[in-house]
Amino acid sequence: MTNEASTSSESTSSRVILAVLALGVFCILIGMGTWQLQRLAWKEDIIAQRLAKLSLPPVQILKPSHSNPESYRRVTIDGRFMYEKELFVGPKPFRGRPGWHVVTPLKHSSGELILVDRGWVPQELKSAAKRKKGHQTDFVSVVGVASWPRKSGYFEHENDPRKGQWFRVDPKAMAAQMRIEKVTPYWIISESLPKNKGYPIGGGGIKMPANNHFQYALTWYGMALGLVVLSIVYWRQRRR
Repeated sequence: MTNEASTSSESTSSRVILAVLALGVFCILIGMGTWQLQRLAWKEDIIAQRLAKLSLPPVQILKPSHSNPESYRRVTIDGRFMYEKELFVGPKPFRGRPGWHVVTPLKHSSGELILVDRGWVPQELKSAAKRKKGHQTDFVSVVGVASWPRKSGYFEHENDPRKGQWFRVDPKAMAAQMRIEKVTPYWIISESLPKNKGYPIGGGGIKMPANNHFQYALTWYGMALGLVVLSIVYWRQRRR
């Protein structure tokens, strides 16, 4: 009797411990799912704000160094491209093809410079000599989206100016590499260039942040549901 009572007591204790652990894990899973739904609302608000900015008519930049356009704000500026100074960001694929984004300084009539991400070119057209048809030697009016430097993500590569490897635009570092001065701290992602029917293909650098929080929430809630089902099956088997 003593052994049976002891075994029964141990069995009850183990069940209580398992129940407490299962309840704790269930609460964590539900909490993570709810947190992802909160993140979803936050991310959707950011995307809505950026889309609203992109829908506005472009603002004319008359004095580049005195302008302070918001990120994702459409702008327009006149100037002349300095093609001999262009740099490349990437590699960045486009429609399954390897390629690069071409960053070229634009010289404003005031003498100030602003970097322009003119768009994407395929690997085989990386050399400027193969894209002379797309070069415009006269003044052009560029319409695009203003962008500012940001901190790199945990999983992003760092730029390596010494090797000429650029993974994102950095006006200050790029200006030093190009050996130019009077460069604005922001740059423009070109939407399109007039009379340009070839490469670069503009607009590819305008991106919205990834929004997978709904899928993440479903994953966490699904795991919580799976835990409930497994717990029910386990307790039913223990009663037999």
